[in-house]
Amino acid sequence: MTTDQILPRARGFSLVEMLVVIAVIGILAAIAVPNIGRINAAAENSKDRRNAQQLASICSAAAAAGYDFINTPTTGTLSTVVQRVSTGATVADLTSPFYNQYFGLPNLSTNERTSASSYLSIANGILTYNAGF
Repeated sequence: MTTDQILPRARGFSLVEMLVVIAVIGILAAIAVPNIGRINAAAENSKDRRNAQQLASICSAAAAAGYDFINTPTTGTLSTVVQRVSTGATVADLTSPFYNQYFGLPNLSTNERTSASSYLSIANGILTYNAGF
């Protein structure tokens, strides 16, 4: 005598349930994707400001050490000064306590220098950071 056992039917999701889940995921994605673009733009803006602050700080530190990026060898435009600070320089004055000290920010790309320049200005011979809020 054989007894056949009736196995319980495996439960799964119906087609309608799957479509509802996919629709909800699609709605959430539609909300999230535009925000990602804004987050990327804000991060880029933050990076540009940070680079501008660093360029202004390096220029001020070099001026305190006796090296003038703005008037070396001739007075430069903003883009020229930013290029000079980015390239960097070493203090050559033997009497300076900062003799042979390097001042510069050499790892900035051309695009990063250009973007950072929008937050900088030259006033009274000083490279100045402008927050731009």
